[in-house]
Parts: sequence; structure tokens; C-alpha cells
Amino acid sequence: MRVLHVCSPDAVPMQNIFATYNKYFGKHEITAELKFEAGDVKDFDIIHGHYALTKPVIGAYKAAKKHRKPFVLHCHGSDVRQITHQGPNKLPLKHSLVSNRLRKKADAVILSTPDLLKWSKGLYLANPVDIEMFKPMDVKKSDRILLLGRFTAGGGILCHIDKKKKYDCLNWGDDIPFPPNVKMLPFVPHDDLPKLFNRYRKMIGALVDPVSLARLEAMACGLETYTDFPMEYSSYYGFENPDEVDDPRGFVKRYHHPEKIVEVLSDIYRSIL
Repeated sequence: MRVLHVCSPDAVPMQNIFATYNKYFGKHEITAELKFEAGDVKDFDIIHGHYALTKPVIGAYKAAKKHRKPFVLHCHGSDVRQITHQGPNKLPLKHSLVSNRLRKKADAVILSTPDLLKWSKGLYLANPVDIEMFKPMDVKKSDRILLLGRFTAGGGILCHIDKKKKYDCLNWGDDIPFPPNVKMLPFVPHDDLPKLFNRYRKMIGALVDPVSLARLEAMACGLETYTDFPMEYSSYYGFENPDEVDDPRGFVKRYHHPEKIVEVLSDIYRSIL
């Protein structure tokens, strides 16, 4: 079975997810390729598009339908709903029309976090975490707390800053007036995140995205993490709260192990062929 994965060139999280999938596809006799354009879909059995609102994925959908190839749409968050300082909200009308059409026409819709089930029909499939890449290291730990994620103005992160503690922050969200005890860090490439995570014991992640990939990768490195996890989603985690688990890495291996997730994805592919 040959599967073409398509996403945007700047969609780094989706590219990382694909790379993790690809380590395990061989066990299921699946050959997968990642391209940023639809290319010649005639050579593939299934087209798998990541993120509904990009030109490469929209083009891949059109090419798949033209050549009568099954199309899987994988939604990752802001192609289903947008994040505002007030929390999750509806997409703007223009984006909503495009996203709704692709989800309606796709042969299968995959949702990467359980909160998206509130906004769309589809199958929740947990994001895989590369537990071989993200693992504990025997290095000196800092007493500073890592802040990492897409923090939004008015999103509540400032309420979690203790004046008596020190923090290091990687933020790809809004420009937030952090107090002086928060040090802003420069950009860190994804390949260097395991080393970064292992310098800390604790992390506060994006409060509006409680099961972000960055949070899960930090947990795989053994960090105690916090995102004000909504317990309404705990049923997807055996009623465990990731904010409170004693063994963060064990939590990731139970619910985000790539071997288990690729097995489910392989079944999805076979069911639509």
C-alpha cells in the first residue's frame, strides 16, 4: 500500500508527526511519502492530507477526486476551530466553508486532539510521540520552570506565574507582558527540543491546547507538565489527568505510543480501500 502524505512546507508539527509514523509503517507493509504538493497521485493508493486550510492539501484533495483515489483529511486544530483569548471559537466564515467542504467530501476524517470532536465529525487519533527521540537524559536539571507553547493574551498564563520562582519561556503566540522573572528564550529547532526539555523538571504548556505535541514530548522526557487539563477529556486517557500523573513518560507510552497509533491508522487505510 502506497500512501501520499501532503501538508504545507511550513507545517513543522505535521512533518514531525509524519516522520514518527514512517518509522512504523513498514511493519504494516505501508510505504509512505511526504510531499508539499499533490504531485502525480496516480502512483499512490491513498492520499492523506494534513490540515484542511492549505493550498497543497486542497490541491491534493482535487487531484485525488480526479483520479478516484481515497482521500483522508487529518485535522490538527485551527483548521476546525480557532483559538482566541476567550478560548476555542468558530472559524471565520471563509475558512469554515473550505474546511467543512473538505471534511464532508473526505473518505475519512481524523482529528488529532479529543477537543476537536466538539467541532467536527471524525475519528480521534492521538498524535504519536517519538519516544526514542524524546527520552530522559542524565543531565543537570535547572530549578527554573519552562514555559512553552502558544500563549494568548488574556489566556490566563500570567495567573500561573509565581513571583518567587524563575521561568524560561518559548512562546510562539501573542506578545505577552511577562514579569521580570520570566526570561524569553531564542528559537529552538525541533531536533534540539529533547536537550532543552531535559534541562528542566517542570513545564507549563499552552493552557488553551491541553494535549499539544510539545507538552507530550516534554512528558516523554520525564517532565512534570501543567496545562489546566479539562477533565471532560480524561475518558480518552483512562480517566487519568496528565497534569497530575506520577510517571509522565509512562503516560505518553500508554496513550501516544506510535506503534499503537500506526496500527489504528493502518486499519483506517484498509477500511477505505
